[in-house]
Amino acid sequence: MAREQMTREEAIQYLTHQRDMLDEVASAAEFKAILLETGNMVGYTPAFRCLVKGLEPEESIRWGK
Repeated sequence: MAREQMTREEAIQYLTHQRDMLDEVASAAEFKAILLETGNMVGYTPAFRCLVKGLEPEESIRWGK
């Protein structure tokens, strides 16, 4: 599902799932893979805001309000 096809709510759910997956990450390479996948799905800016900066998924996504 590309970003254009994903609703805001679906993107929030996806970011929440990806953020939860970070609890099981053991290396920087695994973190980078999750960040890359998330960026491809919802956009790199929302992925960075959520996974790196620690903002809530609702605050990270600013498109389609």
